[in-house]
Amino acid sequence: MAYLICAILGSGVLAAICVPLFRRDNSIESAIIEETEWDLLQRKKEILLGNIQDLDFEFKCGKLSETDYHQVRGEMTSDVAIVLEHIESIEKSLDLDVLIRRETDERKASAKSKAPIVCGSCGAKNPPINKFCSECGTRLSRS
Repeated sequence: MAYLICAILGSGVLAAICVPLFRRDNSIESAIIEETEWDLLQRKKEILLGNIQDLDFEFKCGKLSETDYHQVRGEMTSDVAIVLEHIESIEKSLDLDVLIRRETDERKASAKSKAPIVCGSCGAKNPPINKFCSECGTRLSRS
């Protein structure tokens, strides 16, 4: 019986430790930590620029012919240009001012669509989220 209790407690502790490790967290903090497409493109840009530097060094050391160097460098340069275009398009699409304006407009529209609740006791108008009248404190009826 004691072994059974120990086994149950042990498995419970093990489950409590392991469950958070395998659960996907969708909070804002986890979204900040996760890599975005922009982060991946930035890393790819740095790798490609490093490769171009290595290629220049190899050419200066005499390990590459001039035709090979110009051909490979042209390909790498076009790859960097493509990555830079993607980064620029992502940065343009994430205009925070536009997102903030859109969000505030949506909230204003939803607030205007909800009619205020009139208190039965004093006749004061209250926002639809109130449960009690802001003037007299009487419980508001939801009709």
